[in-house]
Amino acid sequence: MKIRQLIKLPEYKKYSYKPLYYDKRKEALNEKINRAKNKKEAIEKGEYKPDFKGKFRSNYRREITRKQKKAATIRFFLLIIFFSVLAYIIIQKSDVLGRMFDVLFSK
Repeated sequence: MKIRQLIKLPEYKKYSYKPLYYDKRKEALNEKINRAKNKKEAIEKGEYKPDFKGKFRSNYRREITRKQKKAATIRFFLLIIFFSVLAYIIIQKSDVLGRMFDVLFSK
């Protein structure tokens, strides 16, 4: 009796995968060409309606959010500066720290 017949080892699985080449620029170009052809056909049929309104709105919204974020950041830093100056003035005028040290170290 052969030992190899008693112990059968599994064979490796073999795959026949061939990667495909993907040209991103060519796909984008074909997409633009197809859109232009469809647009031309729609114009000839009289079905074409430009969608400028939606594009302007989306750009306007994006611009508004940028301006709002910038304004909020400036407002935040101005508040920090204001409260820092206010705290400094209160501490200097009332001499709170001097009184605290006097009470703590008066013994």
